[in-house]
Amino acid sequence: MTAKPAQSKKKRIIQKEVFVKDLFVSVIVALRNDTTDDVDVVDYLHDLSDLLYRHYSNYEIIIVDNKLKADLMSVVVPLLSELPCIRVIQLSRKYSHDTAIMSGLEGSIGDYTVITDPSLDNPKDIIKIVDENTATDIIQGVAAARKGQRRFRQTLSRRLFYWYGRRFMHIDVPTNSTYFMALSRRAIRAITTSGRSDTHIRHMIAHVGFTYQTFPYETRANPVQSHSLRVGAIEAIDIVSSYSIHPLRFMAWLGFVASIVSIVYALYVVYIAATRQHVAEGWTTMSLQISGLFFVLFLMMVVLAEYIGKIMVESRKDVRYTVLDEQSSTVALADTGRRNIAS
Repeated sequence: MTAKPAQSKKKRIIQKEVFVKDLFVSVIVALRNDTTDDVDVVDYLHDLSDLLYRHYSNYEIIIVDNKLKADLMSVVVPLLSELPCIRVIQLSRKYSHDTAIMSGLEGSIGDYTVITDPSLDNPKDIIKIVDENTATDIIQGVAAARKGQRRFRQTLSRRLFYWYGRRFMHIDVPTNSTYFMALSRRAIRAITTSGRSDTHIRHMIAHVGFTYQTFPYETRANPVQSHSLRVGAIEAIDIVSSYSIHPLRFMAWLGFVASIVSIVYALYVVYIAATRQHVAEGWTTMSLQISGLFFVLFLMMVVLAEYIGKIMVESRKDVRYTVLDEQSSTVALADTGRRNIAS
């Protein structure tokens, strides 16, 4: 066990002299509780550390403990004494996956930051996406489509949602986009200082306005997370209400049209009453009018309630997350002569 690290270190030094690039790269490893079902986390982190050491003058690996299982963290923490430039950020409670990634982005200090999922992404693609990130502020990974792995209703609803985003929200997020992405330092600064409490990272980076490019690649597994249609609908409503007032404006116009129809109908009633001697009671017509107007009214209340909830969340100025603890490797920099942590 002692000879192997020495040989590995010698190999790293030789290859680093040949391939090293004068960049500081941060890599956020987005671990999930089911990650160990698909990949050996220890081997993955060793391979990732070797890869980054051979290619960049400085790097860091950030792992966010978003209330991960104890057996998963028990194999990660000992690596702090074995591998350099690893940090573990422990959150106080379980947050959404996007919020966990945001905590890693706010803690990163590299010139370029890559977000990767061990169960989906190949470490070698990190080198390629960083190369593209040096010319473009934001690189969004797009997984190759896998036939026969998604139900029709999931595919249809997913495509409809992204079409709605492009058409009405003016946010063009690729349909097969994953959490594999690379961001420049100024793009991260713009995102983390936005003051938004919501953290739908893929929509946020497409909305911020920096140079944006897709990165097609092959994933290790199917990137689509299986969840019920109800969960997907709730998430879609949350995203739409966070980034667009289109539903509110649509309901405003619908209410305006309904009010015009109501006025026209009232004028029609007055005309009939003035020109006819015997007027039928019109119970059916009146019932349809009342039910139609109440339908519009309550639908407007639903949309208004969603936006009022957003206003309440934003007005509270709550922090996105709370860091409980942070641990780092004994060696914090691969190149101790370089300490460029300016943001």
